[in-house]
Amino acid sequence: MWQISIIGAGNVAWVFGERLKAKGHVIREVMNRDPKRGNTLASALGARYLTDQDRMDGKSDLYLIAVKDGAIAEAADLIPANESLVVHFSGSTSIQVIPQKNRAVLWPLRSIAKGSDMDWSSMNVIMESDSDLSAVKAMDLIQELGAKAVHLNHSKRKQAHLIAVILNNFSNHLLHIGDVLCEEQGLDRAIFKDLLTSALLPQGPAMERQTGPASRGDLEVIKKQEEMLASHPEFQSIYRSITASIIKSYEHEL
Repeated sequence: MWQISIIGAGNVAWVFGERLKAKGHVIREVMNRDPKRGNTLASALGARYLTDQDRMDGKSDLYLIAVKDGAIAEAADLIPANESLVVHFSGSTSIQVIPQKNRAVLWPLRSIAKGSDMDWSSMNVIMESDSDLSAVKAMDLIQELGAKAVHLNHSKRKQAHLIAVILNNFSNHLLHIGDVLCEEQGLDRAIFKDLLTSALLPQGPAMERQTGPASRGDLEVIKKQEEMLASHPEFQSIYRSITASIIKSYEHEL
């Protein structure tokens, strides 16, 4: 059973805190600048709440830094120097921002949202460590979570983060555009469910499955659809950029 301290009170802190508590570990401390959010999470996890002006007692086995990328180094400086494992969850931040001896990065390769259903057994966690001891401890943590470890160095992890932004965040924004247009036209997005499922769970190279007017070089349809987006110039710009990229991929001429 581990004694755990968490810095942060956002989605990652909630989801990982609840998972580890459910596994029988003790969440001792939750530190967060916002008293309302910090106290709420601490109460849910049975932990003591600390502000960033308080001092941690250094008695935890594991310290989880679940804050924005730019605040990780500052948060790490609040952790006492001991033999405990210190972890951050960023996809792009270097492990070097953690000054403690035993440190690791565990970046979950999926969106983390409080209250969402989590299939931990299918989750890949990108892992980086720089000592044998921290590697063993980090692997133990991933196994306890029930996830799968993927070992990448910082350079590869940054590249993976870029790809994840494109695959996940960009595609989600396209879904948002679809929601807006469906609402305007009185359409139920559910009618596109089969289309979305087949598009987002491709088998084989995506290039081989590309369809639509851009892949065919159908400039007449493209022009008409661009005109249909005139009331949403920001959506129109996205349509043009992605269309141009697809056309270039198929070596059609604009």
